[in-house]
Amino acid sequence: MLKVTEGAGSLQGGVDITISLTPQEAAALGEIDRDQLGDRLDTLFFALALLRTGRVCRGDNTGAPATVANWQLVINDLDKHLIPQLTGARDASVRAHAAAGGSVGQLGIAMDVPRSTAQSRRETLQAKVRSPYEHWATGDTRQN
Repeated sequence: MLKVTEGAGSLQGGVDITISLTPQEAAALGEIDRDQLGDRLDTLFFALALLRTGRVCRGDNTGAPATVANWQLVINDLDKHLIPQLTGARDASVRAHAAAGGSVGQLGIAMDVPRSTAQSRRETLQAKVRSPYEHWATGDTRQN
């Protein structure tokens, strides 16, 4: 569940975005993954504000031009962590969809692509071994 609080009711006067997890979701994620994903999503919002304004929009440097250090933080969190995690979750979901009996037509609808594209993507994925981030997404600590 997602809750958005704007203005004076938010912690910093802008917008608070609260993601509420059920007890089962929280247990499945665990504290470390929960906190790391939250931090990386926060970095995504930080990055989008930097890209759209060219300025730091929080903390002691609010209003200062974006620096190389800002971009290094963003790139590290997004490229090294969040993008591979999202890719692993997507790939594991595509495999789970197929295992549940989902058709390539249904996959195409889910991906918003033609059936032939969905089929090609699923076949390409199924021909590969699961990536470390697919293992991470499913909570499987074993590697291939």
